[in-house]
Amino acid sequence: MAEPNGDSGRQLEDRLRTSMAVMAPPATPHGVIEAVHRRVARRRRRTREVIGAGLVALVAAGTAVDLTLSSGPHLAASPPARVRAVPSMTTTGGASLAKRPAAGTSYGQIDRPVAPSPCTSQAEPTMASGRFCGPVPGPGSGLGADGQCTGQETAAPCGPHVVVGRFYAYTVPGSCSGLLTFDGRLWVSELSPPSPVPDFYVWIQLGVDGSVRWISPNGSVSLRPYSGQALSACRSG
Repeated sequence: MAEPNGDSGRQLEDRLRTSMAVMAPPATPHGVIEAVHRRVARRRRRTREVIGAGLVALVAAGTAVDLTLSSGPHLAASPPARVRAVPSMTTTGGASLAKRPAAGTSYGQIDRPVAPSPCTSQAEPTMASGRFCGPVPGPGSGLGADGQCTGQETAAPCGPHVVVGRFYAYTVPGSCSGLLTFDGRLWVSELSPPSPVPDFYVWIQLGVDGSVRWISPNGSVSLRPYSGQALSACRSG
């Protein structure tokens, strides 16, 4: 076969180039830019999908933690309990006595109303168990208002000849001095109110050792003989 001469070869090359140009569409700059934009859009869409999936996972984890905390035990600090000071109890000569309380002790522990004890059916009042047991005391038999002793009585318990060991119903005056009459003598309460309070009822007793005390559902207070010593005065304010 004869080789084409120079003119024929160039013609053949031109025809081949023309055929290839028809078969393959030309790559214009506009087409390249569109392809780049499409790739960028796909990458952005995938990035948003990844970020969205991450946010969903974080929300789910937070919800699980919240549910765990809410289903766990709840610990709450209790408010401090309100504590009322009570006269301390001690034993002297076989009798349960109440010492003078520290400064700031409220007298309301003694004069406020209380519910009857569960052992009110007991005939003899006692504080032997550390709490009051026995019938609730009523007013005294004195000649004064509400059964208070006036010092003019001739019969016990305001007057003399109190039976040792016996409990007598007695009306304690709510004065600040704590002064009262018993067994024909004057006595001073170891616990007197800082300001006047209503009269209240107790059981009062002369012990075998000569000590005197009263007991009630509110507590127990001892008395000391009055010999002219200074008496408590009501506090101002």
